[in-house]
Amino acid sequence: MSIPAVEESRARIDAWLTRHAPLTDRADALPITPGIAGRSSLPRVLADFADALEGGLPFLGRIPLAVDGKLLWEEERTVPADPVSPLSHAGALAEPEPESGPPFPRRPVFPNQAESTVPESTHRVTEGGTRRLAFVRTGRPQPEPLPDQPDVAFAAGLTPGEMLRRLGAVPATVRPRDRRQAQRAVESAWAAHRPLVRAGAVGGWAYATAEGGAAQFARPEVLRALSAGTRVLVLTRQGPEVALTFAEDGVPCPGEDIRRVMSPREGNHAGGPWARRLGVDLWPGSTAAYTAFLAVLEGEFGIAYDPHAEGPQELTSALVLPLLDDLPEREPEACVRDFDLAGLVEHTPTRRLRTAVAAQLARLAAETHLDTHPEVTEALERIRHGLPVDCDQHDPLALRIRTLAAEVHATRATLSGGDGGPVSEDDLTAWVARSDAADALRTFLRHPVPVAAEAVLQQRISPHWRDELAADLADLGDV
Repeated sequence: MSIPAVEESRARIDAWLTRHAPLTDRADALPITPGIAGRSSLPRVLADFADALEGGLPFLGRIPLAVDGKLLWEEERTVPADPVSPLSHAGALAEPEPESGPPFPRRPVFPNQAESTVPESTHRVTEGGTRRLAFVRTGRPQPEPLPDQPDVAFAAGLTPGEMLRRLGAVPATVRPRDRRQAQRAVESAWAAHRPLVRAGAVGGWAYATAEGGAAQFARPEVLRALSAGTRVLVLTRQGPEVALTFAEDGVPCPGEDIRRVMSPREGNHAGGPWARRLGVDLWPGSTAAYTAFLAVLEGEFGIAYDPHAEGPQELTSALVLPLLDDLPEREPEACVRDFDLAGLVEHTPTRRLRTAVAAQLARLAAETHLDTHPEVTEALERIRHGLPVDCDQHDPLALRIRTLAAEVHATRATLSGGDGGPVSEDDLTAWVARSDAADALRTFLRHPVPVAAEAVLQQRISPHWRDELAADLADLGDV
């Protein structure tokens, strides 16, 4: 098929712009970039551009639209309907069984000479009198593993079971585990990159230790949940920083009241939890500060906690479904995706705007397949009828949203690990779209209508959302 001449394509482009987008500068209609100029000849590019304008077709991943006399571009996006679920895949796996033997390798000991590097003789005489050289493989002495220093939270008067519940324990994963088994479990595919915690009691305090996964205990959402009706102390160690944080009756202490110690990194070894098990200490100052804070816990609060001693004990433990992040308080933007949101808010009664945004939210849930979850369907129906919707951390809707966030984290972590296994980039696209739409739903429930409108419209998938919004507003009449 022949390519139209440059002059013919330019004429088609000018005609379309004159008819549909007269306010668009011709020079800006088709910006020539290396994503464009380098992929084909100019005649081919102009012909494709003219086809896209006339047919509303994708051009370089974007769709052209005529809005209020201007040419706008919307990103071409699709959301897979049935993504692979890392959490469901993990649920079909068995948790690794405990290993037998010592928890960490020890330096080698020879039976006759404890610190010898080779036996007394390296040769022997055979029956025929021939001397034969024998080789013995020896290893370098291994350093002792460093002491356990997990993140740990203490709550006055709670039981270990209540600590796990407040942290979001997954009921099907609750069982006794020692530290070694917990770490083995959380590093396996069975955990699907979710954190694992163990819970016990010391004195009049319940405590929980983080044995793997993303750090949780210093998050304000977690501090509030743990300290509701009680007092909480949290000792965390993250790289160079060791911190002792306080919270009481659901209120975390101000940042200036957190006791922190920072230490410089020493050495250029690779890091990670496994490094400490091999005796590599990248932050010796932090190691010393953690030990000092243990003394503070005992001296000031009567908490005699020894992480090394409790490590071999089997404590009630579980994977946790992380609590939802707080939605930040903010003002809405005046413009969203080249749409005059401020003008819409100014000229639309609040009740009418809320109903229109609710209709947009339902459209968003449908195009991201968020409405395939029954908790979401029920919430949307209650919103449509003007009924309240519960979305606290442990309500069914919040549990669904927390699960979607965990799907995103697990998919992204699996792919970044280099071996995606059953998941793909398309799966990540799908889970991110659902999770973002779920956050827009939370925003609708918790924030003023203008903020909710921005959150919903920002996430819409359909390139024709402006026309759909206009139709939703028109259907409401004088509401």
